[in-house]
Amino acid sequence: MPSGKRPRGFETPGDMLRTMLFVLALVLVVFFLTARPQGDQRPPADVAATSASATAAGVPVGVPVLPEGWKASNSRFGPDAAEGLPTFHVGYLDPAGAYGGITATAAATPGWVEGVAGEDATADGTRELAGRTWEVWTRADPRSTTLVSDPSSSGGGPALAVTSRGDDADLQTLAQAAVAAVSSATGASSPASSPATAQG
Repeated sequence: MPSGKRPRGFETPGDMLRTMLFVLALVLVVFFLTARPQGDQRPPADVAATSASATAAGVPVGVPVLPEGWKASNSRFGPDAAEGLPTFHVGYLDPAGAYGGITATAAATPGWVEGVAGEDATADGTRELAGRTWEVWTRADPRSTTLVSDPSSSGGGPALAVTSRGDDADLQTLAQAAVAAVSSATGASSPASSPATAQG
């Protein structure tokens, strides 16, 4: 009596479809059993180590202290891309997720400032903040403001730059933290926080 099983090579399209679905189901089961959520694989920013490296290399900057809710997203010390100046940089996210950054070098050059503020940034006067005079640089895309202060010529270095894509309160917070970080590294007294004033 002939068997009801089809000879190999005579499978119908329905047989092939069922086989493919079975194999696909097996693959999906294995995938979901072995997959792990990736999450954020970047190591946390080691601001203390970056600060120590910068200070040892002649760019004295302590660890900036920012209000609760701010998070350091990256930190580095090394030559800047524009002119190779030894540069300390820490990037932050404010409580709303807006980017901000603190950058320092022994003495700024126009190329260094352009690299920090952006090639398309435009000069927008000066302002007094945290006991320093800052040049204001604004950029339209992405919208950001950078303040640059370079008192190195009078022995009050290092040069500092703070950049914010948030509001003006963020900019003031970053500037005050940057100046305080320099004061903690040099032993100088940190100036009292003063209200920001715009100048032409």
